[in-house]
Amino acid sequence: MLPVLFFSQNYQWQWAKQAGGQAGASTLFFNYLDDESIRDIAVDSNNNAYYLASIWNQDQNLDNTPVTSYGLRDLIIFSTDCQGNIRWSRTIGGSGFNEFAWNIEVDNNGGLYIMGRFLNEAYTGDPNAVPIHFDDTHTMPFITFVDQNTVDAGSKTSHLLKFNTVDGTLAWSKPLQGDVSLALRQSDTQMMYMDSAKNIHAIVGFKTGIHLGGMINVPASYPLPYQYYLIKFNYDNGNMTPAGSLLLPITGDLSLGVVDGKVNLLYDETLNRYYLAGKRMYGDYGNAMADFSYNNIPFTKDAYLLAFDGTSGAEVWRKEFNTGITPLDDEIHSIIKDTNTSDIYISGRYYKGTSATTFGNYTLPSSNYQGQTPFVMRLGADGNVKWAKISDGITGGAGYRFMKGKIALNGNEIAFAKGSKNDIWGNYAMIRQDTDLADPLLVRLNKEDGSVIGAGEIHSDFEVQDEFTAIAVDRDGNYLLGGFFHSQLFTDSNDGVNTMTVNVSGGKSQSFFTKYAKSACSQLSVVETSASQVGIQLYPNPVQDILYIKSKEPLESYEIYGATGQAVKQGSLHSRQEQLILSSLQTGVYYMKLKTKSAVVTEKFIKK
Repeated sequence: MLPVLFFSQNYQWQWAKQAGGQAGASTLFFNYLDDESIRDIAVDSNNNAYYLASIWNQDQNLDNTPVTSYGLRDLIIFSTDCQGNIRWSRTIGGSGFNEFAWNIEVDNNGGLYIMGRFLNEAYTGDPNAVPIHFDDTHTMPFITFVDQNTVDAGSKTSHLLKFNTVDGTLAWSKPLQGDVSLALRQSDTQMMYMDSAKNIHAIVGFKTGIHLGGMINVPASYPLPYQYYLIKFNYDNGNMTPAGSLLLPITGDLSLGVVDGKVNLLYDETLNRYYLAGKRMYGDYGNAMADFSYNNIPFTKDAYLLAFDGTSGAEVWRKEFNTGITPLDDEIHSIIKDTNTSDIYISGRYYKGTSATTFGNYTLPSSNYQGQTPFVMRLGADGNVKWAKISDGITGGAGYRFMKGKIALNGNEIAFAKGSKNDIWGNYAMIRQDTDLADPLLVRLNKEDGSVIGAGEIHSDFEVQDEFTAIAVDRDGNYLLGGFFHSQLFTDSNDGVNTMTVNVSGGKSQSFFTKYAKSACSQLSVVETSASQVGIQLYPNPVQDILYIKSKEPLESYEIYGATGQAVKQGSLHSRQEQLILSSLQTGVYYMKLKTKSAVVTEKFIKK
């Protein structure tokens, strides 16, 4: 076991990096659907982090290293070690900007998963067309255009993807639709949840046709935009599990909320119950909301939470925010489950007026301010609210409106990552000039009663919109956060990180990712099988240039770490005898983590 190195008992910003391109959406202000931001973060059992982000073209880079661009805007997935060192990156995209995905999952067995809607715009004969790429070499076929009703393999939009976590290469891609034409190519495919057995649960909307290998048949007489199914997939091959699918009594167009990442899915294995939480309004402006009914009972407000049975699909209960204000602009951004109970936590915002705001039959806490109100809430399995926490006040003027606040569970606390300019939470107050826009803010709450534990903020330029949009917790209880910024971050010396400036021109948003930590990396601070137990030999030790490795069974991968836990080298292996050139390493003590099919071992060696 390697030592865990603690540098502080208090959280502090440890490092930060950026990713993005020069171009951006044509709209003046930030748009979650179109502009760049970190969309999701996942952490594996080795403390490696994985990020999903949107990225525009022109000078596109990840931590100042150029990355591939296929169209105007693509998706990018990338991985870092626990110190923020880039392990690999892969771009998903093609001509145009029609790649939609909002969350990722890891199985701790070498797999990273994305479910999304990818609209291929590459037609045969167009010399400038680029088909959808799932990685550097795997692409969708070109579309051979005949007419809107001719079946074409390149027209499929619904896919489940698995990537190898060691290097980001595509393991497999699973198209969920059957034979489709351009007229029927659209799908609603972005909500997924991975259970403890690593199977993937998803709600998928299909148009007319036979899908998933003949297991789903949407009749031509079906009149609505999509017919929705609850489906469970095997994580190893992407096939539908023997349990098959469940037709859900959803009517209306749920996709308006799905397309811009404002619908969330959660599964409770103990209760065999699903939760669907989201927003009916498309975008952050206007007053038009999508029609959405469950079992022929319509939702009438903007933000909703629905619980339904996993076997029958029967509704268990539902909740909606009622602020008494029209048009509405309310949103549930995030939903997670407690680790020890069937309680759930939700976060988001609602627009508070002069009258009390209710969620179902629960009345939200009163406050001395009006307007956008950020909240975190804990509910029991029966739907009753156990506590709800809103910001205790604002320091002046009006509150910040367009934040997208995500939550994560970390031991006994709930962390709420968002944007703000003047929130007050307990004894903490963010103080900015009233005409400022937003800075990233992390609020930590006690999960038992919602009381404020602490908060951390990042300073940025005046009258610039910068926010957190994603959060995850690593195995050491440290926070990994991502978001977007427009000019500079960490502009205050007390932030503890050198000021970071957008590294491209253009004035549009850039993604950023950072670590808020109270301990140094402990990637290797676990007891693992010894090399001698599985028949692995490393020699010579100390080593000068070439290290030889022998194993009783084929080796799969290696990772080398410095004495303080920083990753310095990694790669794939394929045979029982391998040799690594280590002449570039500096003199010192290192640790090598080796993976075979049946074991993971860590061995110490000295570079001379």
